Parts: sequence; structure tokens; C-alpha cells
Amino acid sequence: MVALPPFQHKGMDGNFVSFQTMISELHGSVPKIPYAYCTTLINRARADVYRQNLWSFNLFDSNWVAPTPINAGTVTTVQGTNTITFNATAITAINAAALIPTPITQRQFRQGFNTTYKIWAYNTSTGIATLDRNFLETGGSGQSYSIFQAYYPTPMQDFLGLISVRDNINFVDLFTDRYSREALDEIDPQRSWFGTPTDVVFYGPDLNPASATLNFPMFEIWGNPQFNIVWQVYGIRKGLPLVNPTDALPPAIGEDCVLALARAYAYQWAMANSGDLPRNQSVGWSYLIGEAKNDYLRLFRAYRKDDRQIVDSFFTHRRVGPLAKLYGYYNALSQTAYAGDPM
Repeated sequence: MVALPPFQHKGMDGNFVSFQTMISELHGSVPKIPYAYCTTLINRARADVYRQNLWSFNLFDSNWVAPTPINAGTVTTVQGTNTITFNATAITAINAAALIPTPITQRQFRQGFNTTYKIWAYNTSTGIATLDRNFLETGGSGQSYSIFQAYYPTPMQDFLGLISVRDNINFVDLFTDRYSREALDEIDPQRSWFGTPTDVVFYGPDLNPASATLNFPMFEIWGNPQFNIVWQVYGIRKGLPLVNPTDALPPAIGEDCVLALARAYAYQWAMANSGDLPRNQSVGWSYLIGEAKNDYLRLFRAYRKDDRQIVDSFFTHRRVGPLAKLYGYYNALSQTAYAGDPM
């Protein structure tokens, strides 16, 4: 996964503008507004700003990696329990690849064309693995098996959507919108299609309580590869909230834009509570709300215009998904060719 740089923004004077500074400024704009509520309003305004435009800082470039399947040795299973035990040969093979290229707890376990189980825990000493649910096929010792990866968590929890998933070796973009999970179940209910993957289908959240990607969205890649392969993943994220006092906005957005919208929300709070606060009863809150929203729109348009060129270059400086399927190609490295899809 690609580690994203910390969001930083500098004010007009070139100094770092922190979340703490933004809170203090908003708190000073409205008499008696709760300090803690200012944090809520700033993040509410931040989320609104992020949602109203495709910003460059919410575009990401990452990777998914398919590990080579493991099937050395044997496994012992017991019907009705969620633990399985691998023999010494299997333990050696699993331990050698337990973390590279992905953790064993992000992979799946299967026997033949039976049910696919997710591995939620694995003991490198005993060879005992915990599955996400009880094993319900016929149990026994000395059974063959396969450990592979069919489901891939997104690089971040605030993931919003995929732009493309690229197989650089075979020079193709996987389809990201061709099948739903229901349609895939009709086409290949046993998941018996193996080879070079063609599609990415939404699966659901990662529910493993011990996973580093707990509650991250997951996608199924079909058909499942029987070899190590790396995909380049382009996508869009929602953006993270400001949490710590030293947190800051991305460089593309000034704090003045977010604070203008946050002030409009704060003025609405003051107008709604003016009956309990005599000092606020004579203030023209409706006028101030309108002015704050006007300031926000003016600043939003300016920052959006400045950021637009960066966003456009993200799409124009690479071949997007449909084009990789539309035009033919020849790849000398992989000795593969494609005539192209007339659509």
C-alpha cells in the first residue's frame, strides 16, 4: 500500500495553519458557542467542501498484490468448528509466505471447489488457523487445500470509488463496473474460473476484528490468479477528518474557505439559540449567514479553479480504463496481444 503524505496547508503569511488555530478563530466569531462544538462544525464544513468537488488530494495511486497460492502439505479439518490444523510441511510453506506480499490473515482457505473461507488468525508455531465461520464440509486429516487471495481491502478506510485497476504486465485495465456480485454468482457460482483476472467486483467490508483493515471496503478479483501479480489501483477517497490539534487541511484548500462555511453553520446555531442568549438577540444573524455563504462560494471557486489542472492531469496523463480495452496492443515483455474491443 502507498503511504500518503500528511496534509499540510500554509496561510497567507506562510505559517502552518493547524486545526487548533481554526477552532480558536471560529470560537471567537460567535459569543457563547461551545468550544467542542466548533470542532464539529469545522469538520462538517470540511466534509461538505470535499464532497462538492473532485480534489487532487483525494485521488490516490496504490497497488493490490495477488500472492502465489499455497498448497504444500495437508490440513486437518473438523466439521462444525472454525479452526483447522496444517501439518509440518504446510506450516513451513505458509510461514515462508505468511507476510509477503500480503498477510496470511488477508487470504482465503478452500478445498477443491467447496466453500471459500477467510483466514482470520494463524499460529506460526502450531499451524492452527482460525476461519471466519465454522467449517461445514466433510472433515478429516491429510486433506489437500489451497490458500489464496480473492478479496482485497482498499488502501484506506475513507475509500470512495475506483477509477481503474491496471494489470501492467498484460497491459489491460480490469472491468470495475461490468458485474455485480449477484451477476458473478450466476456466471461462476463455484469460482472455478482461474487465470488472468478480468473483473473487480465489490464484496463488502473487512469484518476480521483483528485485521489492520477492519471495516475497510473489500473487492473480489475474478478470475482468481494462480500466480503472483501486481495491479496498479487508481481511485478516489473521501478525505479524513481533522482530529489532532496539529492536523491541517490539504494544500489545495485554504482554511479561509472551510472557516467561511463553518461560520455560516455557527451563525445558524447562534440564531437558533438567541432566545437563551440575550447578547445574541439583537444581532442580524440572517445577514451574517448570507455573507458567510457568499465568502465561502467565492473562495471555493478560486481554490477549485487552482486545483482543477492537477486533477485533469491525473486523468489525461495516463490511459483510462475504457481506452485500454478499446485499442489493440502488443506487449513484448509478456508476449501478449489484444486486437481491441470495437465497443
